[in-house]
Amino acid sequence: MQMTVREIAEACGGKLLCGEGETVVTGFVTDSRQAGPGLMFVPVVGEKVDAHRFIGQVFEAGAAASFTQREETLPGATLIWVEDTVTALQKAAAAWRSRFSIPVVGITGSVGKTTTKEMVALAVSAGKNVMKTLGNANSQIGLPLTVCRLEPEHEAAVVEMGVSMPGEMERLCAVARPNFAVMTNIGISHIEYMKTQENIRAQKFHITDAFTKDSVLFLNQDDPLLRELKGTCPFHTVGFGLCEDADYRAEQLESDGEGSSFVCVTPNGSLPVTVPAPGLHNVRNALAAIAVAEALGVRAEDAARALAGYVPPAMRQQIRRAGGVTILDDTYNASPDSVNGALDILASMQAERRFAVLADMFELGERTRQAHAEVGEHAARCGVDVLAAVGEQASAMLEGYHHAGGNQGVAFGDNQSAAAFLKENLRSGDAMLVKGSRGMKTDEIVQSLLQTLE
Repeated sequence: MQMTVREIAEACGGKLLCGEGETVVTGFVTDSRQAGPGLMFVPVVGEKVDAHRFIGQVFEAGAAASFTQREETLPGATLIWVEDTVTALQKAAAAWRSRFSIPVVGITGSVGKTTTKEMVALAVSAGKNVMKTLGNANSQIGLPLTVCRLEPEHEAAVVEMGVSMPGEMERLCAVARPNFAVMTNIGISHIEYMKTQENIRAQKFHITDAFTKDSVLFLNQDDPLLRELKGTCPFHTVGFGLCEDADYRAEQLESDGEGSSFVCVTPNGSLPVTVPAPGLHNVRNALAAIAVAEALGVRAEDAARALAGYVPPAMRQQIRRAGGVTILDDTYNASPDSVNGALDILASMQAERRFAVLADMFELGERTRQAHAEVGEHAARCGVDVLAAVGEQASAMLEGYHHAGGNQGVAFGDNQSAAAFLKENLRSGDAMLVKGSRGMKTDEIVQSLLQTLE
């Protein structure tokens, strides 16, 4: 990107406190350690740290400019005063987005946003130069930083849009203004703040706020709450899924712990598809990717060929092996729906014994204990031989696991204790799933085991 400080100040309603208005900005950073020539610093006021304290340091590193919520000048610096630095970043990003008339695809849903984003971007890349969200930078800060990576050579963008509180999607949509969107599912992630699944759906539906009559919303037809939206919107809706009436559906499906192959039936014909990622949810992701690609003018055959080279993002259902043990590393985050999906994958894997290491899931409010018990029950139904439950909700998981006939359940207060148990009990031929909310840092368990078992 390239905007002048004066243009940025006008876009966000800020005031140039000091410095040159014609200074050129080529990008934004919120981490002072990433500051450098051409970059503008966005000092975020957090619960523990007010990043305004680093403004001096970013200019020492050569930063071009900085926002500030303090009406204080700094010799040799270019500062724009704003009421709120995050809001200012969003408005500047919206101004940058307005310079592009390319298709922008927004991805939202309770689970699976990142993997869906990766597959959609990969499929569309078969015919267009695509800018996509890096990692899961889908927040009130991450999304505007992503939008500001748009460059004139880009022919399409695929952006992940995540929300946890009411009102957040409207703000994200005002920045990215997607004219296409994919809704993956409506689960109970963040229900602590949204209260009901219908409220979650309503909030995520705001991803269509900038739609025109030519826009398309892609809906998972296998999700009951999304199925209800099909054909009821003032714009075109396309359904994908495993059900018989989906516009893009999978037939002759063959799936195992390594991936899936199927015939993709589209409104324009059928074609074989192979996805080297396990789980039925990844079949749906691939269907969505092909549907979006066709809508953007990319041949379905080219999109399918690209999907055959898909590689899962780090800590998202990565198959890792050490000491004869197959590890399903799904440690990035967790919700009831995503845990159950991962357990289904574990059940499909060939193994002497199946271990599930499950840690606490957050932001479930009043449903916390019930949701953890239900996950334990699902683990038992999936044939998990050993459930290692980690965290404050371990007892609830084990209660559900044993109630549904689970064999061996063990509770642990921390990752180190769980890892020590696994090192003693795992043997060649076993398969193991590791999953928990990001704050539980279950990737520590995986890393500990990889170092020991290798």
